[in-house]
Amino acid sequence: MTTEHEPLTGDRAVPHLKDFDPYRDAFRADPYPEYARVRDHGGPVYWDYLDSYVVSHHADAAAVLADPRLGLRPPDPVAELLAVMVPESLRSMERTLLFQDPPDHTRLRNLTRRPFASPRLHGVLAQAREGADRILAEALRRGGLEVVDDLAFPVSLQAIGDLLGVPRADLPLLKDWGQAMSPAADIPADPGSIERAVEAFEAFDAYLGDLAERRRADPRDDLFSSLVAAEREGLMSRAELHANAILVFISGHETLVAFTASAVLTLLRHPDQLALLRARPELAASAADEVMRYESPLQLATAGGGRWTGEDVELSGRIIPAGSRVLTFLGAANRDPAVHPDPDRFDITRDGTPHLALGHGLHYCLGAALAKRQGTLMMEALATWPADFTSEAVDAPEWLPLFMQRRLARLPVTVTARR
Repeated sequence: MTTEHEPLTGDRAVPHLKDFDPYRDAFRADPYPEYARVRDHGGPVYWDYLDSYVVSHHADAAAVLADPRLGLRPPDPVAELLAVMVPESLRSMERTLLFQDPPDHTRLRNLTRRPFASPRLHGVLAQAREGADRILAEALRRGGLEVVDDLAFPVSLQAIGDLLGVPRADLPLLKDWGQAMSPAADIPADPGSIERAVEAFEAFDAYLGDLAERRRADPRDDLFSSLVAAEREGLMSRAELHANAILVFISGHETLVAFTASAVLTLLRHPDQLALLRARPELAASAADEVMRYESPLQLATAGGGRWTGEDVELSGRIIPAGSRVLTFLGAANRDPAVHPDPDRFDITRDGTPHLALGHGLHYCLGAALAKRQGTLMMEALATWPADFTSEAVDAPEWLPLFMQRRLARLPVTVTARR
């Protein structure tokens, strides 16, 4: 995709990013040396491969995510090209708050955020913790578990399903649809993933239409019922109702799935920090933040599109022209030594300098409270689990073949009673 411009030249020109390939197996295994090389350019760089400007420093990333001159809506020529390239059903996802600028973003965020700050969240998380404890106890009896499918998915799906108001019996089906849709948001999306995403979206759309009818007749104390009421009052369209419910479901569990698997892997790779967490379970919240910083579940801000400059923007003394796409490398920004000293060291006692794993500014993660609290409860569960765990995959784990998302495909562990 092109914006049909050339990077500016002169004293404030943006250098080109050379030989950067995030689609190699070696990058997926350890992207952080490459991110350090990108940061060494000292500011924004131009990436020819995606005709985009890239920011990798914490200060630049925070500035881009908070600057109203950078919006989510692409220039008209790009929007017209997307309308041709992206199937009509998937374009419905553009109606989510993830792809909207104010005032529509403000309207949709206000309608969607309430349950994430409601007293009901406490009960949802308490049940999620009970679920995690049951799974871990069963793993100790069996002598092992596969972290992604046996722990991360069940706990994360239960929490977001209960908050959204999806019957638990339907969660496996919705999980499959969500997993089919997510790869289509990668940069660039594999053509085969688009076809699978279309089928999944259409199934999701039909399911939500049926669920909406049931909630109109029998409202519940859940997010979906709240959104159905907003649609009935004319505050959002049917397409917005369905698209934002899908967004909440997918983003509300995928971040926690990635977090949980990375937490177990990172603790296995840093036994001193696991020992410290066990000795001081009160560090669980700090440990959760450190996992999110150290292995950011989302490596790029905003699925698929990044931000677009509405005018020339100066950043770190360099000019990004109007009409340009800007990609924010969250994984690189969260390892910026200017903000996080010795950034490649995993340290659950860090001073709490804010990371960007959950975004920043206007589009700060809607479910940040859920993510942080669920991450904390998972670290508490691991800290108090009376088990030792090991994995033969610790040195060469299997990562999903995606750039935007950093998530293990699987992580089998052997479990024994702690001595």
